[in-house]
Amino acid sequence: MALIDVTKSCLDSIRQISEHIEGAIVYLDAGCTESFQLMGAFPLFLDLGARAVCSSENMCALDAVADWNGSFESARKIVAHSTYPDSPLGPDAFHEYQSLLLQDYEELIENSDLKSGQLVDSNTKGNLTLEDEGWSRFTSNEDVPSLEASSAGKNQYGDSPRQGMVDLGQKPIVSVHHFPMILSPISPRVFVLPSEGSIAEACLSSEHEDSISAGLPSLSTGLPSDVDEVPPAATLTAHFLYHLAAKMDLKMEIFSLGDLSKTIGKILTDMSSLYDVGRRKRTVGLLLIDRTLDLLTPCCHGDSLLDRIFSALPRKERTSSSASIKCSQAQLKPGPSSLARASLEVQIPIGEVLTKEDFEIDDSGLSNGIEAFRCGWDSYNSASEMVDLISLSKKASDEKFFPAELLQGSLVSTETFKGTPYLEAILDRKTKDGAILVKKWLQETLRRENMTTDVKTRPGFASKLELKTMIKALTKSQSSLIRNRGIIQLASATLRALDESCSARWDAFISAEKILSVNAGDTSQSLAAQISDLINKSAFAGSDGKKSGKKELSQGLLSFQDALLLTITGYILAGENFPTSGSGGPFSWQEEHFLKEAILDAILENPSVARLKFLHGLTQELEANLNKTKSDVTKETSTDELNIDDFDDDQWGKWGDEDEDEENDNKEQEYDDMQLKLELRDRVDNLFKYLHKLSSLKSKKGPLGLESNLSSDPYANKGLLYKLLTKILGKFDVPGLEYHSSTVGRLFKSGFGRFGLGQAKPSLADQNLILVFVVGGINGVEVQEAQEALSESGRPDIELVLGGTTFLTPDDMLDLLLGESSYI
Repeated sequence: MALIDVTKSCLDSIRQISEHIEGAIVYLDAGCTESFQLMGAFPLFLDLGARAVCSSENMCALDAVADWNGSFESARKIVAHSTYPDSPLGPDAFHEYQSLLLQDYEELIENSDLKSGQLVDSNTKGNLTLEDEGWSRFTSNEDVPSLEASSAGKNQYGDSPRQGMVDLGQKPIVSVHHFPMILSPISPRVFVLPSEGSIAEACLSSEHEDSISAGLPSLSTGLPSDVDEVPPAATLTAHFLYHLAAKMDLKMEIFSLGDLSKTIGKILTDMSSLYDVGRRKRTVGLLLIDRTLDLLTPCCHGDSLLDRIFSALPRKERTSSSASIKCSQAQLKPGPSSLARASLEVQIPIGEVLTKEDFEIDDSGLSNGIEAFRCGWDSYNSASEMVDLISLSKKASDEKFFPAELLQGSLVSTETFKGTPYLEAILDRKTKDGAILVKKWLQETLRRENMTTDVKTRPGFASKLELKTMIKALTKSQSSLIRNRGIIQLASATLRALDESCSARWDAFISAEKILSVNAGDTSQSLAAQISDLINKSAFAGSDGKKSGKKELSQGLLSFQDALLLTITGYILAGENFPTSGSGGPFSWQEEHFLKEAILDAILENPSVARLKFLHGLTQELEANLNKTKSDVTKETSTDELNIDDFDDDQWGKWGDEDEDEENDNKEQEYDDMQLKLELRDRVDNLFKYLHKLSSLKSKKGPLGLESNLSSDPYANKGLLYKLLTKILGKFDVPGLEYHSSTVGRLFKSGFGRFGLGQAKPSLADQNLILVFVVGGINGVEVQEAQEALSESGRPDIELVLGGTTFLTPDDMLDLLLGESSYI
């Protein structure tokens, strides 16, 4: 039986629509672009005969002349894929979308500046698609205007007239089809959803008593929810999983843990039908888990090379035009706005590894040609005169142009070393082991290229100098750079993650989290004192850096925002280890009072944190207060230097009035300062109420029975996913784990069960294929722990596939819990 490979399934889905892609200009929305980039799908589009692949959000008239396959014919088809997360029509309203597209086309034609009888381009076919809503095709044997469509309904017309007159009111032929496989595979058996896709951007919870963030499920209570409305992401996630299983020809046995996961499981069960009965499909055990059952694991900095890479590298900026489109759509439908998740496309600064001397690749003039082309392209956008490319190339040569910023790579899950996907191999490894493996791949690649380096290598260790030297050797020639781009990009990403500027902060977090974990096993007083100490140190480091004029903190020092993330970690640990005190939280009133005072002082010293949601609207006041404090110190210093002989008699006569005015100003300033501190105390009180909610996660979990550590070592505490899989694969009962019967199962239970023909409840451990989907997101440490649990179970016959709403880093968690999407 073939192994499950989600990347291969996604690429096969693209091949199945090859007839639409061939000869077409393909427009992709931001979410689809991110998905196809990570799975390495763009070469496949070239193989299938696409004329060009363009951005739906950034359409340009030049898209019509781009042609990858060198065809001299005009483009006759447009294929587009776009997302409408707030559409009231739903994901299956194909006929309605088709009618609306035709209606929009007619309105555009009527409002165009073209007059009846004008000569226009006559060889046009178009295709239009909607993500999750479908693929559509414009076709016509008649002459119609040359149309380029985007999700915004924008269009342009060809400039050159061809072949005769046309009727501008003529309708194109439109068809809409469903394209389900929009996911971002990190490896053949690990995937998440695109950050700018409709599912990841949809809200997982609405604002109510048990919700903490729009990007996370509500806290699980095990009780019927008071909120009747199902979150948009629940419905979209259920549809995605249903079509994913159908596309891979799998039959699901559904299990869920957590309130939102149970809702998704019920929707999936209702979508099943008698059509699947009797069909010979492979069975997959689907396990749905709420992220909020374990917030500690994604908040902590674990030993995972991939987690370090995603945290260290900058991400691609979100598509601005896409955001504006979705905002305008959100206005049409009441409800919470969509989420802005961090892009999954990391930007690997390969150019930073190289120097100007290293970049002289074969003396091929590559840099000159690139710069000349870019300047010529930019001149079109600025509507300037015709640019002389020869002079531009000469100018670039004279200035010794070094395009380091052009050499930016990205991770691609299909890049392999002798058939082994790079990302799949490092997913299962910790930081040191992963870096050594990358070094080994570099050495093997250098041997294959018959290259040598001068640096001495140490076995069992991967230094930054070794990695950098080998990367430079592989980029000496343009052909080697292209041929070995996969390992060069991964090695450059590893090099950035191991750089001291990134690794020092990560290691400081690990050290602080270990200290918090140790204190959590002691007393609440020691834990509160440790949290307070971290806050005070971060506030001092931030204010000290500003006084010295430094923009960045010293290496290894944590910022105040970092201390807030550690405070969240501390409160979650306190909730798991200490009973609730009279204040409603895990700490006594006195302990929490000291914590509040520490945070209050830190905010006054670091007004930049006002971007956090609980401090919105106080940015100007906090900055003014800090500036006033600094100016007061300056005035006191300058007053001591004043000489009484500098004043004349007239000035002596005016001193009384000036003193009175100054006294009034001081009173007003004191009143303003008092108002600011009172307002700030209210905000801090709200923050601690929110922290109380996070600390109550243990009591909210209900009878899960998973809180106890499987190890006595406080440093080696495993996450929920490890504990859950260990219990399931060991065939232990998991309280709270719900099985969702299919249509036929419910029939046997309610009907034939009376005659002793009822079906026994299936066990997840009996399945040889298990798909775990974490509603809210996963991280690299959880992938490691899941594979570890599978290895320890002694069940090599089980295939494990992991998925999640998004890939989470600790910084992402801070943004979810205290940023714009928070319900603080």
